[in-house]
Amino acid sequence: MNSPFFPTMSSYLSVSFLSKWGFSAFVLSLQTINFVFGQLKVGTYQYADNNRMDNIRPVADILAVSLEDSARVVSYPSVSGLIDAIQLGEIDLAFINTLGFLLLSEDDASSEMEPLVIWSVPTGIGENYRCIFIAPEGGEVRSLADVTVHAAKLSLLLVSEGSTSGNLVPRISLSMLGINSPELQFQSLAYGGNHQATIEKVARGDASLGAVGSVAYTDYIKIRSNPPVRLIWKSPEIPLGPVLVNKRMSMARKEIITSVLINLHKSHKEAFGELKDGWSEVKNTTRFIPVPDDYRPTLMDQFGDISSLSAILKTFVP
Repeated sequence: MNSPFFPTMSSYLSVSFLSKWGFSAFVLSLQTINFVFGQLKVGTYQYADNNRMDNIRPVADILAVSLEDSARVVSYPSVSGLIDAIQLGEIDLAFINTLGFLLLSEDDASSEMEPLVIWSVPTGIGENYRCIFIAPEGGEVRSLADVTVHAAKLSLLLVSEGSTSGNLVPRISLSMLGINSPELQFQSLAYGGNHQATIEKVARGDASLGAVGSVAYTDYIKIRSNPPVRLIWKSPEIPLGPVLVNKRMSMARKEIITSVLINLHKSHKEAFGELKDGWSEVKNTTRFIPVPDDYRPTLMDQFGDISSLSAILKTFVP
């Protein structure tokens, strides 16, 4: 609460709101004032051993200067942890993946956040962000047809519960093959922890089939000394997740943040580059752009049948 007049406002609220409307309304009012005048709280989630705070902090500092305020960066152990903090109203600005946004969109009426800007991939980029199914080089799986026929005898290795390319998209793809309950229809299902570890385990033959992001797969096969893996299937391009802003933030602050972010690639190239380094899937992006009006429905349509998507989302993150 950095506003110089906040103590006076706080005292007023403690009398009028607390006595008339009760404690919950009092807390809500303090939160609302904080979104208008208080410290900017920027949230994200950890991937592998990178909590991404160092990637975000330069941008947070730039935003703080523009807002004439201070900023604090917070990282949560998982996507679900970030979502919990968002739903508790603890975050003003969130850098989240596609899966996280879709999970929040499942209950849009109660969501505290809305999309502000999105990463922009220039036209002409052949491949940016996909899901890749892989198998051991000498394994029994050679195509998706083998997966359909022999699923009950196969072990499946995904990346992590909060991964878009290593959990959500594989499950959507499998559902199109009639495999709607991978935990039940495969002999076993496990998570590798991160993309690199998942690829290495599949290469060793620890799993019959794996699913990872295309960036990690491309990096892996570039190294000739790595044990080979068999490419089974590539998904269509996966849409990138947005930057979210708290709905209760004032329009003036939202406009300032939007302006900073969409100009970041020109005004603060190093900070933009540092931010990109936190997410492998955005390495081909060149800037942020404002969120189109049809962003949410277009994104949902790209994942096929909405009822199927909702059912999949509910299976692995409450």
